Formats: sequence, structure tokens, C-alpha cells
Amino acid sequence: MKVTRFLAALVSAALLTGLAAAQLHSAPTDPDTVSGPDTIPAEITGEVILEGALVLEGDVMVKGGAVLTILAGSVVRPRPGSGMTVQGQLRIQGEKGRPVVIVPSEGVQWKGITFLSGAEGTVTWVEIGGAGTALSLIASRLSIDDAFVSGSKTAIHLVREASAQITDCQLKDNQIGIAVDMKSVGRVSGCLFEGNEVGLGIASGGVPEISGNRFVGNSLGIQVHQRYPGKIEGNLFRENKAGIRLYQNGPDTIVEKNRFVDNQDASVLALSYTSPTIRNNFMSGGKYGIFVNQFSSPRILDNRIEKMEEAVHLNKKNASEFVGNVVADSKVGLFCDFSSYPRIRDNLFAGNDLHIKLGKFQSSNWEGRAGSKRLVMQAATRAGSRNPRLAEGPEEFPEAVDATGNWWDKKTLREMKNKGEAVEISTLYDGHDLDKVTYEGFGDESYTLDKVLYWPALEKEPVTAGLKGWKGNSGELGF
Repeated sequence: MKVTRFLAALVSAALLTGLAAAQLHSAPTDPDTVSGPDTIPAEITGEVILEGALVLEGDVMVKGGAVLTILAGSVVRPRPGSGMTVQGQLRIQGEKGRPVVIVPSEGVQWKGITFLSGAEGTVTWVEIGGAGTALSLIASRLSIDDAFVSGSKTAIHLVREASAQITDCQLKDNQIGIAVDMKSVGRVSGCLFEGNEVGLGIASGGVPEISGNRFVGNSLGIQVHQRYPGKIEGNLFRENKAGIRLYQNGPDTIVEKNRFVDNQDASVLALSYTSPTIRNNFMSGGKYGIFVNQFSSPRILDNRIEKMEEAVHLNKKNASEFVGNVVADSKVGLFCDFSSYPRIRDNLFAGNDLHIKLGKFQSSNWEGRAGSKRLVMQAATRAGSRNPRLAEGPEEFPEAVDATGNWWDKKTLREMKNKGEAVEISTLYDGHDLDKVTYEGFGDESYTLDKVLYWPALEKEPVTAGLKGWKGNSGELGF
């Protein structure tokens, strides 16, 4: 009965998300129709083949040199607190239409399966649920195809120096779909991450290849902490709270040719000394396309970003490269605040209520007379931060945000030509709109807000702006 409900949820979710029928698992073997149930031996030595209705009880160990095979159609019922540790080899050989099901009774939690150093395994057409960590790898190798893992704290965890090929799997309603840590490698492709708190989390030097996956309805699609010299390419992010969150990443983290649709907060967050390369992506709908904060300066190239509250938000000492993008049909195209001076060239701004808006703290006048570095260092001290890069913050700032050499829509361009240089333009919000600002803690002194330099502008639309080699459609990603 519980297995039936598990599969019903899978089918329902698949119908809602339009999954290909080929990825649906048909009903598993009912434990009442096979022999057993038999309890899996506590210690596996030699070569052992199991099938039918099975019970996993206590701590089962597959010893080094041993090979345990579980055949298609088998149903394994883990007891509370049980788990399996693999020192040798584990082969779970489900088949399309006859998966291996490893799901406990309702409300029961079990530990999951752990592959220790030197262990190997293949996992094909399996359904796993209710585990602490369904599959975890420590310096071991595993191939996982067509697995469905649900209702676990972590579905798959590459703990340390592990290698895994994870293909065409479904990770649904877990706290973390896949976690990759400590120099673990491999490939994650063709998978569906749905309803997880974090779909895919990477930290501490984990470097998996990530391509061709779908992230739907997660709190966070992908989270990357610290250096990730890899590429996140050709994925779909739809209706997540945030698509990708990057933290302390360098320019060798590349986000390319992804499609972001209706992610609630942001398509991409780049936070705290993060300077990735974000190029050739399609982003539509949501609050922010790209949100950048705290000394982060990504390269933002050749993207199409449209229908946002703020297409791109640059905050706190930003020196991004913002080149060759199409920014369209948003309330604000580009927002700069708190001493952010990106390089803005060869972009196409069209149909935005405001093409560029400067925030209240965008004032080189304030930086020159009072300066923010002291405030930043005080805040860091209060927070107990020891980040040595805090002292690298700039102390000299230009007097304007340079946005010359861009294409403005015809109405804005006509207004610029009629009014001339350095005047109020209706689609730019800057020091012409808010001349003087005062700041709490700085007395009655007032400071001038920066202005946007917009002339000379491009006289023709830059045909090279926007996406390269695709139009942002899902089908072009190969789904």
C-alpha cells in the first residue's frame, strides 16, 4: 500500500511537470507476490545475488572483495535505523518497468547506503525513500542511472574524493538533492530536481560537470560555495525561489547557455567576493535576473534578460563587466548602488521603464569626502570577519557611471539627441533626479548623487548583443 502511494506521487508529479513518459517507473513488484520476505545477511562475503521481498535490518556490511547484486523487481523494506555499508561492490539492477524499490514503512527512517574508500557500484532503475542519506560515497566510485530518490535528508552525497556519474535521475522533495564536497568529481546530467530545499549543492572543491538538468520548484536550484572551476551549462531553472547562488567564486566559474524562467527572487545570485562569468543565458520573469552584492564583480556577457523588476542589480563596490547584453521590458534594466562602477558597453536597452537607476548610496562625492571603507571595516569587526580581502576595497572612485557606447531604444535615443549631453533623461534615474542626499550618522552634510554618462550612444542596434547560437528556447537545450 505504501509503495503504491509512493508511485502515485511520482506519476502525479510527472504529469504536472510534463516529464517524458520514458522516465516513469511502472509499479514495482508487490512484496506479497514474491518469495520471502528474507532478511539480508548482516555480512556479505563472496558473490551474493538477492531478489524478491527483502528486509534490511541493522547494519549490513558488504565486505571488501564481495559482490552483492539485487535483481530487478525486488522490494527492500529497511527497518528503523538500518543501513548498508559497502566495502566491495554493490550492483542494484532494476529495469525499466521493474525497478528495485528500497522504501521503508511510512514514518520509518533508515540510514541509507554508504560506499567506503575503494568501493564501487552500479545503481540502475531504483526507487529510494525515507533515508538520512540515500547514497553516500567516500573515495569510491558509483554509476547511478534512472534513480528516483524522495523524502530523504540528502538523496546523493559525494562526501570526499568520490566519483559518480549521475544520469537521468529524479531527486524530489529532499532537503538536498545532490551534495558534492571535498574534491569529488563526476557528472550530473539529464536529471530532474524538484521540490528540494537545495537541488544541487557544491562546496570545498567539488567539481562535477553540470549540464542538461531541470531544476523546478526548489527553494534553491544550485548552490556553489568557494571555488568551482567548472561550467554550469544548458540547464533549465523554472519556478525556483532562486536559480543559482554563487558564494566566493572566481572567474573560472562559468554559467552559460541556461534558461531561467519565473524564478521568484533571482535567476543568479553572486554574493561575497564572487566574480563568475555569466554569459549567453536567457532569463525571463521574477524579481531579479542577476543580483550581485558585497565586493562581487562578475563578467556579465551576451545574455538576454527581460520582464524583471530589476534585470540586473549591482551593489556594494561592484566593478562588473557588463557587455553585449539585451536588457528588455523590465521596470529597471540596470541598478547600481553603494559605489558600483561597472564597465557598460555594447548593450541593447529596450522597453524598460528605467534603463539605468542609481541608488541613494551611489555617490562618489560622499566617498571622496567621507568614505565608506571605515564603515565596512567596522561592520566586519562587529561580525567577527577575518576575510583578508576586506582591506582590498577601492578607495578612489570615478565621478559618474559611464554608460556610453550603448544602444537605447528609439524614444530614449531621440530624447538624448534633442536634449544633448549631461541632462535629465526620462529613462535614466541619477543625480539629475535626486541632486542631494544625506546619510544617517553623517550629520547634516549633504552629498551629490552620481550621474550617468550616456553620450555618445550607439547609432545602430548592436547586432551582436544578446544570445549567441540559440534563442533561449527549452527545446534547444535538448529536453
